[in-house]
Amino acid sequence: METEQSYASRMGSLWRVEPFRFFFVLGVLLSWVGVGHWLLYAVGITETYSCEVHGLIQVQGFLMAFAVGFLLTALPRRTQSPPPTDLEMVVITLALIETTVASQLESWAAAQLGYVVVFAVLVRFAMTRFLGAAAGRRPPAAFVLIPLGILHALIGAAAIVLEGLGVVPQGMTGFGKLLVGQGVFLCFIVGVGSLVLPLMAGSPPPADLGSSPAETRKAVLFTAAGGAIFASLLIEQLGWPAVGASLRAVVVVLALGRPVRHAPGKPGLHRGLVWTSAWLIPAGLVLSAAWPDYRVPALHLMFIGGFGMMAFGVATHVSLTHMGMEQLSMGRPWPVVALGVTFAMSLTARVAADASDTYFEHLGWASGLWLAGTAAWLTFFVPRFLRPPAGDP
Repeated sequence: METEQSYASRMGSLWRVEPFRFFFVLGVLLSWVGVGHWLLYAVGITETYSCEVHGLIQVQGFLMAFAVGFLLTALPRRTQSPPPTDLEMVVITLALIETTVASQLESWAAAQLGYVVVFAVLVRFAMTRFLGAAAGRRPPAAFVLIPLGILHALIGAAAIVLEGLGVVPQGMTGFGKLLVGQGVFLCFIVGVGSLVLPLMAGSPPPADLGSSPAETRKAVLFTAAGGAIFASLLIEQLGWPAVGASLRAVVVVLALGRPVRHAPGKPGLHRGLVWTSAWLIPAGLVLSAAWPDYRVPALHLMFIGGFGMMAFGVATHVSLTHMGMEQLSMGRPWPVVALGVTFAMSLTARVAADASDTYFEHLGWASGLWLAGTAAWLTFFVPRFLRPPAGDP
């Protein structure tokens, strides 16, 4: 088997062959910007806060950086094609940073411009790998949800910008934020999760799209799932939030299928965290539908426990297995324990905030715990990201 070092030498620098080494770190730093202002406000360092800034930085900065790190690593491996170029890496990095800075300054149009640039580069990157002559394989059927997620992102970004310019009626920004905040990553999680969850559980990877009539039928069903997610967000925008959220919960459970209905078949704490996060996504949606007065804290079951914990769980799996630490992935490494404990405490503090008399103090604790857990994760992984793997991939 070709070692990671020889593959990196043949295909390019290790940072290009394994972009997760850079983008996972960038994602953590962007998340600190997104959640850190709650801590600063709670302790009195700053005098203002913004829920919009927090939410958009988390989904357009933090989560997108993790998604980029995964996709730029996984797609060339799956298709046996070249890694990203230096230019692609630089453009995406600058666009993610620009989006975060512009959101922090509440310059919404500029933030969406950077966000769109990220997807423009990703689309070009993916098309050259899937359709180019160098592609050795095709993606699995569930990956049809990736372009559907990108479509959610582009429509959402356009809605936010156009309302700001006065081109569309008021209220479209709310729809845009639904598409960006939920639609994009529900599509990504179902699409990528259908590949990653079985692999993490020790099952064989799914077959290539078009390799059989059964895989073609799966692609049609996953396309319908993406359409149902969009329809559910439109239903919510039209005034039926409980119906829309409940529909999304059903779609996630059905589309992820067997991997989410059965506990992981291999040991490893991060596998349990990913499996738990997969269930917290529909749980947050269902509770937001059943408990409308506490819709926002209920949705944080999905945002913190679902999207956030899944991002770090999958990042842990990718990092350990790609860097020759497969044996460690079977156990309970201390940074994963720290991450799981602090995320559980952060989630509890955020959900309890709305029912307390100390709302901002709870948000400060939730923010601080997130910062502590992710810092522990970085402390362990950054030194390992800086050196080549010890064994075979």
